[in-house]
Amino acid sequence: MKFHPERDALTLELHARPIRPLRAPTRISHIAIGTGEHGGAADYADIVSLCRTFGKAEPSPEMKQFTAELGPFTVKWERHTEFSTYTFLREEPFETPFAETVYDLLPRDWCDSKFGEVLVAVHLAIADGMEVPVEANRLSRWFNGHEVFANLIEKERVEIYGDLRTHDDGFERMFLRAGEIGPEILGQTVQRVLELATYWRLALLSLPIARTASPKLERIERGLAEIASALARTDTDRSDESLLEPLARLSAEIETIITGSSYRYRASTAYFELVEARLRQLGAASLDGYIQIFHYLMRRIDPALRTCWSVQSRQDAISQRASRLSSLLRTGIEVKVERQNRDLLDSMNRRAAQSLAIQRTVEGLSVVAISYYAVSLLKYLLDGMVKAHLITLNPSIAAAALMPFLIVTLWFCLHRLTRRALKKPDGK
Repeated sequence: MKFHPERDALTLELHARPIRPLRAPTRISHIAIGTGEHGGAADYADIVSLCRTFGKAEPSPEMKQFTAELGPFTVKWERHTEFSTYTFLREEPFETPFAETVYDLLPRDWCDSKFGEVLVAVHLAIADGMEVPVEANRLSRWFNGHEVFANLIEKERVEIYGDLRTHDDGFERMFLRAGEIGPEILGQTVQRVLELATYWRLALLSLPIARTASPKLERIERGLAEIASALARTDTDRSDESLLEPLARLSAEIETIITGSSYRYRASTAYFELVEARLRQLGAASLDGYIQIFHYLMRRIDPALRTCWSVQSRQDAISQRASRLSSLLRTGIEVKVERQNRDLLDSMNRRAAQSLAIQRTVEGLSVVAISYYAVSLLKYLLDGMVKAHLITLNPSIAAAALMPFLIVTLWFCLHRLTRRALKKPDGK
């Protein structure tokens, strides 16, 4: 049998990002770093440096995900298209979830020299047991007095708490309590929660772009409206050519905006679909006494992304409007050029007719002049022949008799030459 060359690679893709089983209690520090599509080499160098610091085996360059036990903690590294994630885990009991974090165990020089910009930073603490409700005072202390949101997830076998705020260390905080749930399902749930925390932030990356683009689009719309109004007026003083420069400038601006934002808008749409998928998979339910964390999250994400989509549609509409105005201007200019060409051809035709009339007049005068000289030469010839006693005619009478024949012959010859010259350059 002959197998497809990509068969094995596609099969391995199913296992590219395996789920790590987890047991409570566990502390997790998760960061997502924007490295761009071309930052893979620098990002790979960072994970290699971290492994060498702890004297552990490093990943191979072609790997997109890597997990290693580094002694005090476990690191899970994943390379995505435009960002990378580092998940640091440490299974240990704790009294206060966020008093100490796994991130504090990382080498400071490695953290300070990390390539890329941090997009997401989350401390996640996992405790076991859901029999007794969490005291509100303890949650308030853990989340620095902020309002706490909560949900039941994973068929109501896990509780999740969070405040959706950035704390003094630059990290967000989440607290999970696991009930009767196996390590594999708990690991899958934690992975979905961390992916959700990553994807919703990436989905909103287009919002600052949309907000920056809105005033520019408004100014471009006003400029296009002024050009359209000028086109609609029947001013004889206005020339379509004078509108080409501002229209070209506005068209270039809108294309620059579209080029700089279209990828981000499409990426935000894709990330938002992943957010919705993770929410469905988690199966979030209400927890008595708390506002649902995921409902609160979607309450802001949905209108923000609708704003982005609205700006994207507005950009496309403005681009199409600029194209239509450009087509109208080109059409007007082409009509004017055709009118000028028509006037030029009419002028050339008139000049050609005048030249032909002048030529015919000159042709008639030429026949008269040549006939005059021909008759004179004939008369001289006849005079000589009479004096030589070769003929006995009166030269004047003979010249007068031959004059009509000479005139007709000369006119016919000149007319034929003129017609041949007017037909084709080669005279055919």
